[in-house]
Amino acid sequence: MIRHAIPPTRFFSQTPNDLIRHPRLNGTAVRLLQWALSLPEGSPETLQSIGEKMPEGRIALRRARQQLEAEGYVHTRRTQSRETGRWTTRVLVSNVPLRDPAEIEAAFAAPGGSILTAGAPSVRAVGASPKGENKEEENTSHPEPPADESLVARAAAALQRLGRREARLALGVAEAARLAPLAARWLAHGASELELGTALSSGLPRTVHSPAGFVARRLRDKLPAPRPARDPAAPAAPLPECPGCGDPLPPGRTGPCPPCSGAVPATPSGGPRGAALVRAGIVRRAVRSGAAD
Repeated sequence: MIRHAIPPTRFFSQTPNDLIRHPRLNGTAVRLLQWALSLPEGSPETLQSIGEKMPEGRIALRRARQQLEAEGYVHTRRTQSRETGRWTTRVLVSNVPLRDPAEIEAAFAAPGGSILTAGAPSVRAVGASPKGENKEEENTSHPEPPADESLVARAAAALQRLGRREARLALGVAEAARLAPLAARWLAHGASELELGTALSSGLPRTVHSPAGFVARRLRDKLPAPRPARDPAAPAAPLPECPGCGDPLPPGRTGPCPPCSGAVPATPSGGPRGAALVRAGIVRRAVRSGAAD
């Protein structure tokens, strides 16, 4: 056999001879793996989309993938986000067989590895999420609990009461306990339990498929800024007083009170009420009596 080979200068991939000459992999399996390994980093291709471009057919491609998985060249991981409930499937393809679990996990964690998505992920609707946003590196479902454990207990009780306010946000005991550290941060920042419940239950989408994921996202995204702590021993701000008689005025009001200024306070509806209504009736009867005389 005479071999004539010209080394390519661009657009080429290196394949180990052990893979090309593998005794238990058929030609379809070898070609499928080589195609996957030749893809650039960040390619949207999947093993399924590659197989659709090959002429061998679905049954042959299914058997080829089974061979690659059995020999340790393809590994699959399917995980669910604790925050959003979204399932993500990742497929690792390797040019050498991986058998040891530690090596497999290291390959999945290594940056720039040949990891393909397995197709469109199954999404559980929990609200709007920007397209293309990667949340795998972010995990705030277990933040550091505040020093005061009583805040965590109050937060867990407030989360369990969400279902009474809004049935779409009904949480189980375990879910409320898991999210309590996140909600306790609201209380530590000075928010009341009423403010917490209102922020979580207002403006809901029509359907909430994952109440725990939805609540976790709102707890993280809507966390208010810390409010300045008020000294409980500090005296309350005094109410403004009338410069004439010294009587206290309503908060935010300045100047003399209505009696000192000579002004008659207007009634809420613009008409007489109470004693003024009685006086108006007496005047009307007096007018009618004078007209009758």
